[in-house]
Amino acid sequence: MSEEKRRKCPWCQKFIIPSKDEGGNLLCPECRNYIVLRSGDRTVEVRRPEDVAATPQEEAAELESEDVIPASELGIDDSLEVVSVEEASARCPIIIERWEWRQSQFRDEEGRQREYASMECVDKEGRRFVWNTSAWQPCHKLRVAEKEGKKRILVRKIEYDMRGGRPVNIRIR
Repeated sequence: MSEEKRRKCPWCQKFIIPSKDEGGNLLCPECRNYIVLRSGDRTVEVRRPEDVAATPQEEAAELESEDVIPASELGIDDSLEVVSVEEASARCPIIIERWEWRQSQFRDEEGRQREYASMECVDKEGRRFVWNTSAWQPCHKLRVAEKEGKKRILVRKIEYDMRGGRPVNIRIR
């Protein structure tokens, strides 16, 4: 039986031959911690990260799974050019492909930490860039898109007012 062969305990790191309890669960005879525990219709096996080397077949099965996505698709690419709202507006129409919420260095009137959206965008010429904003309306649109499960947002126009040389009242259409 493959469960009875010599293996390294994930808890104490000693090479052992696991013993079975009355329920058929595998445990380490040295430290008495469970290695494999069966509970109802579930089986839990404790492993150390370095011991979990997937076979090529397992990797292929995971890659085909709909729930598994590459880490590079999570978050935004921080190596892209970061543009101002003026530049983002000039590049419209754009598609916001990914976004993430980040903590701002600023606080609001009540002293709470503010946050802003960092968005990975692509323009009509296929140029990729990052646009950051903490403006209420674009952030609200992103939250609505998250709630509805939308992954990409088409922005035909970015409007803003200039006050004291700074863009204010930023809106996306």
